[in-house]
Amino acid sequence: MKKPVKGKLRLFIICSQLLAREGLILLTEQDEDLEVVGDAAEDEAGIAGVAELHPDVVIVADGWGGEECSCADIVKRLNGDHPHIPILVISPHIENARVQMALAAGATGYLPLGVDMDELVRVLYTVSRGELTLHPSMLPAILRHIEAEPGKPIATTPDDLTQRERDILSELSQGLTDREIAQRLFISVRTVQSHLAHIYEKLHVHSRTEAALFAVQHSLE
Repeated sequence: MKKPVKGKLRLFIICSQLLAREGLILLTEQDEDLEVVGDAAEDEAGIAGVAELHPDVVIVADGWGGEECSCADIVKRLNGDHPHIPILVISPHIENARVQMALAAGATGYLPLGVDMDELVRVLYTVSRGELTLHPSMLPAILRHIEAEPGKPIATTPDDLTQRERDILSELSQGLTDREIAQRLFISVRTVQSHLAHIYEKLHVHSRTEAALFAVQHSLE
């Protein structure tokens, strides 16, 4: 995982539900390289806070207001005002339509509620580099999103992959973390990460999401 060479990754959290917001703050601050510089319960306060503090990533926790409450509006406003600041949505709702709305509004990443700490930290750093990142369980939504966006090249052949790389890619497409893949394949986490680096290079992709998308497109899942 690439971490900043200097300083911490500065986060701003927008979430209407107090316990969920405080939980996210406590969770992210477990990593010494992450810093929550501000938080807000209301959209307007969040927009003002982001404008004042200029965080590296904005986390929008969506869905606690019920099925009709969507983050798309605030994501669109934030993206319009600060297109250079990545936005990660965390939500209990993972329906395709909901994910697509967030992506269309300008979200850089979307995670289901309940991801573990390692996954959250990894995604925060990936999103901070502007790389589109979703949990593999949301692949149907990202397939539609990427197919609607010209200019997103995806490798067209899996022929250069070794059998072990195919195995890892298959596990990755099921939404497993590096640790879970290592346990399933009886190898070390470092070995998994080394294989993933080779997979990214061979497929000309830059994130787990793009690699998982490749697996689905080529029936490797």
